Amino acid sequence: MTEASGVTVGDTIRWLHEEGLVRLAGVAGRVSSPISAYTVDVATGSVSAHPATGVGLGSDVVVLAADDLPYPVGTPKRLVVVGVTTAESVLVVDLAATLTLSINADRPEPAARSWVMQLLLNPEITLNTNSAEVVLADSPRCQQRFMPGGGATIINVDDKRPPITVVTLNSGADEPDHLDLADDGTGEMYLGARFWQLRQVSTIDDTAWAALGQELEVESTR
Repeated sequence: MTEASGVTVGDTIRWLHEEGLVRLAGVAGRVSSPISAYTVDVATGSVSAHPATGVGLGSDVVVLAADDLPYPVGTPKRLVVVGVTTAESVLVVDLAATLTLSINADRPEPAARSWVMQLLLNPEITLNTNSAEVVLADSPRCQQRFMPGGGATIINVDDKRPPITVVTLNSGADEPDHLDLADDGTGEMYLGARFWQLRQVSTIDDTAWAALGQELEVESTR
C-alpha cells in the first residue's frame, strides 16, 4: 500500500478485504474518540480516520500511513466499504459507530447487498432483514424475518456486541446518517456533520447477486 505507482481502486479494495479492514478495526483502540469512517487514498495508501464527532473537541481527522496501522488480528467488526470518493479514496464506514443509518435510492437494495456480503465475511456477524432481495441464499447468518413496526425495510446487524446497527432502506425519517444513491451509481454519504461525495457506490446487481447465491448453495452441498 506504500507503492504509489500503478495502484488502482481494485487493488485498494482487495487489500482492504484481505487485511486492511481488520487493521482499520484496530485503529479505534488507539484514539480517544469513536471512529465513524475511514478513507484510504488510492494513490498513496494513507489512511484518514474520521471521529464520530463531526465538529468541536475530538473531531480532528487522524492521518496514518498504511504501514503504521495495527497488525491484522481479529475481525473487521462492522466495517463496510461504501464506495470511491471524488477525491480518489475508498470510503469505509463503521456501522458500530452509526447505529441508525439509511440507504436512500429509487432502488437501495443493490447497495444494501454489498454491505450484506461484506458483513458476512465476518463470522461473528448475523443479519436479520424483512427484505427478500437482500437475503443471501440459505445462509443461517442472513435470514428473512418479520419485523414489527411501521413497515420499513430494515437490516439488523448483530455481532454480539450490543447495541445492534439498524440499516433502513428509504427511511422516511430525516436521519443524520445516510447514504443517498443516484441512478448513475454516484452518491453522497452523510455521517452527522461529515460528508463525502462518491463517484462510485459499491453495489451488487440482480445478476451478480443471483450468481453469488447459486455459488454459495453449491458450496454448502459439498
